[in-house]
Amino acid sequence: QKKKVEEPVNVIPVSERPYLQIIPETDGRNITIQVISLKKPADSVDFELEYQAGELLQGVFGTMSLTSLPASDTQLMGSCSAGGKCSYHENVQGGTLLTRYTGAENYALKSDWKYIDNTAGEKEISSKDAKFQLSSDDISTNRYLVIFNDAGYPDGLEGTLNSEIYSLTSSSPLKGSAELTIRAHEDGSTAIMGYDGESWKRFEGSVDGKAITAQVDLMELYVAVR
Repeated sequence: QKKKVEEPVNVIPVSERPYLQIIPETDGRNITIQVISLKKPADSVDFELEYQAGELLQGVFGTMSLTSLPASDTQLMGSCSAGGKCSYHENVQGGTLLTRYTGAENYALKSDWKYIDNTAGEKEISSKDAKFQLSSDDISTNRYLVIFNDAGYPDGLEGTLNSEIYSLTSSSPLKGSAELTIRAHEDGSTAIMGYDGESWKRFEGSVDGKAITAQVDLMELYVAVR
């Protein structure tokens, strides 16, 4: 059997990468991986979602056809026996998402994600890399949240990308406002741009070195631009 050649990850430019989401389901047991839009054509994607669950490293795997978008796959964070008895992974904290795209030109992407089980009604959340810090009374009622260092972003972004791309998803609708600080790649950020699923919105902010802070609407995606 011929061994499948695996492409190195994160080689293609960010501007050519797909917009993805990792969505926590309301039961706290299932997680959905979604490919919303592609910029570089692909027929299918293999994914490996790895995560820390307590002291153990766990993972879910799958393949999705990309002939119709958005494409999504919901996976159980746990296992079920043939008899139907299920065990669930506890204390899920997040990890990495690896996606491998097959098409005219194959490519692969990998980045971090963080899972938040907000039982305590916390009002402050942060990304795994700690460069995305969000404070909001309105998220205290969102039980499950994911902050994902997204592979790419949707079309229509104005300005020059100057940060990681941060996807924010929840098991219930995101409504309200927040104070958001993003630590950018370089000095000189002029605004935080947020994406609500249909269009981008600009939020002016105050800059302190590489960090920019702005009052934002709760949305599904954020970046700093300059």
